[in-house]
Amino acid sequence: MFSPESLILFLVPVRAFLLEGGLRKQTLFLLCVKSGPVAKKVKKGGFKANKKLTEEELKKNRQQRKKELKRNRQEAERKDMFEIINQSKHMWGDLRRYKRTQSWRESRGLSHWVLQCYVQFCNHEQRQEVFEELKGEHEILSLSKSQYGRHVVKKLLMYGNKELVAAVMNKFKGHVRQMLRHAAASSIIEYAYNDKAVLAQRLMLTDELYGNTYTVCKSYEFNTLEKVVRVNPDKLNNIIDEMKQILTPMAQKEQVIKHSLVHKVFLDFFQFAPEKPRTEMIESIRQSVVYMAHTHDGARVAMNCLWHGTAKDRKVIIKTMKTFMVKFATGEFAHLVLLAIFDCVDDTKLVKQAALSEILASLEEVMGNKYGKKVLVYLLSPRDPAHLLPEIIKMLEQGDGNAHSKKDAATRRKELLEVVSPSLLEYLRNNAATMAMDKATSVTISDILASACGDLRPAMTAVAQLANQELVPGGIKGQLHMAEHPAGHLVLKWLIEQDVTLAEAERFGRILVDTVGTDKMKSWAKVNRGAMVLCSLLNSCDKSVAAEVKAALESIRSELSSISNNKGVEILLENLNK
Repeated sequence: MFSPESLILFLVPVRAFLLEGGLRKQTLFLLCVKSGPVAKKVKKGGFKANKKLTEEELKKNRQQRKKELKRNRQEAERKDMFEIINQSKHMWGDLRRYKRTQSWRESRGLSHWVLQCYVQFCNHEQRQEVFEELKGEHEILSLSKSQYGRHVVKKLLMYGNKELVAAVMNKFKGHVRQMLRHAAASSIIEYAYNDKAVLAQRLMLTDELYGNTYTVCKSYEFNTLEKVVRVNPDKLNNIIDEMKQILTPMAQKEQVIKHSLVHKVFLDFFQFAPEKPRTEMIESIRQSVVYMAHTHDGARVAMNCLWHGTAKDRKVIIKTMKTFMVKFATGEFAHLVLLAIFDCVDDTKLVKQAALSEILASLEEVMGNKYGKKVLVYLLSPRDPAHLLPEIIKMLEQGDGNAHSKKDAATRRKELLEVVSPSLLEYLRNNAATMAMDKATSVTISDILASACGDLRPAMTAVAQLANQELVPGGIKGQLHMAEHPAGHLVLKWLIEQDVTLAEAERFGRILVDTVGTDKMKSWAKVNRGAMVLCSLLNSCDKSVAAEVKAALESIRSELSSISNNKGVEILLENLNK
């Protein structure tokens, strides 16, 4: 590792190292590298004329004496800095020779790495000195556009204090649109906006993308599009037209459309744009929506495009998402785009072929992801507050009643449910143990069995088989019985309680009693959680199930009465006495 203490400072031409052009020596600032050899001092009077020397040799000696005098004068003037400057000259010569012997690209890479190390490990005062050397009118901008120099700017933002970060960002002011169109510089703008900027700096970085009318109307107090439009409603159309002219070309560049700064401005556009410019914008960016869904604002832009786009727009958007559906399903923000597709796209055949086929083919990966589970559960029970935050549900409701969704919502949901149900039931049957004993996926079992259409019995039997054994308190070799397991006993309770919504032939309580038998169930009363599962059976909506379990427990009532300090058993006895 480098540290300022282990390095010495010297002056070298920076622009030659960092900019794409040729060697230029006029810009100097402090850089840190490892110490090199120190040039030996020439003693005063070390060269004496020899009477026998030729005229040419005498000329060389005179030139050498002049160099010596110049060196002595510079040493006297520069004092402690003399050796540092002398070393820098030697290194500069070495670098020039290096250019001729090896690739200049490698040399630039080496120099930019050294400068990055210096900016990273030096103190704030030294970073400020670096910035002072670079704060010319276009110096920061030029470095930001350089393949190597942009990393130096990023290091200044990354390790600088608040004042330095603010000073660097101020250099971007008025040049954001220009920088966004440049592949290297756009990454610096994105880093500054997404990782370092405070609210005021974020607003400054996005201001240029709203157009001239917005800039004229904006003030310190009214500094967002919402506030400006509220105070100047007559300016809305002009602002929207200018935003459209600025944003549309950005959608054609993949490198630019991926940035969260651009997504924020696009979202503002869709929230305030009238129907006609909104429709035109959707048509122009529909093939680029796939690049936006990975951010908070970008996902909401994609959702707006789906809600308000025509059938053709929706088809184009969904087709561009092909091969990425699993990535969408497991994305923190991108999964919301799939929920919007399920809500508004009438062509369920397209949704099945393009989206659901990929998701169901990778069901294990999707089921094992917390966002993927939300996508699957949404197909089973849309907008269930048990699985979605109220603000997410409210946001999804913004797409209801749009002009291009004609099919009844219940019909659309039924058609999608028929597609996913067989795969989900088969997955549950084959992975019942893994799902039931895992806290994260155990909840999904009750959702599948409560909502899936088709034959539920094979999946229910697979779950019931997990409990088909005597309960030994504390488990066998560390493996708890399902009725004692923290997640497993809840699965049994939930499935018994939701029997009231199912047909008599598909009630889990009956399948559980038939699979395990009441004799084995008696052992469940030994533990608190097992006793609570038995309470659920005693209160089953299937009267025959309740009667069988009650008869079995009556035979061990005296044993149950002798058990103390067990809340589950106390509640079980109360239910037996009803």
